[in-house]
Amino acid sequence: MLKIKTLSIILIVFAVLTANAIGGQRHKANWWNDPEISKQLNLSENEKQRLDALYIESGRKMIELKSIVEKERFELRALLENKSENDDAIKGQFRKLENARSALADERLQFLIQTRAILGIERFKELRVYFENLPREGRRNKSLP
Repeated sequence: MLKIKTLSIILIVFAVLTANAIGGQRHKANWWNDPEISKQLNLSENEKQRLDALYIESGRKMIELKSIVEKERFELRALLENKSENDDAIKGQFRKLENARSALADERLQFLIQTRAILGIERFKELRVYFENLPREGRRNKSLP
């Protein structure tokens, strides 16, 4: 039960901080270059460079992992539509899809953990609060994660 609550909290924080940060259009991925946030968090040039490098590295991995999820989803759909497939084959493919989704979620979480490592816990909390306080439309239109 505690694991589920902890995972839920991590996922909520992740969603707030990095919603569409990689591959999404709702917010600009490199929020750390936004002058307002950069000033509020007192980000150094070195930290911005590290966040840029992390974004590129993680982005590449996530593009690959997203394509694997799509492939496994396609394969599951094909099995479900095939009358001759047995339940075990379908369940096996479903497990492959869930494993691919899990690998993608793990990479997203790793991006979040590494971002927290660069910022430190206090500035990471400040960042979370900053995004939580943005108006709904501000999150959608402003170039932030």
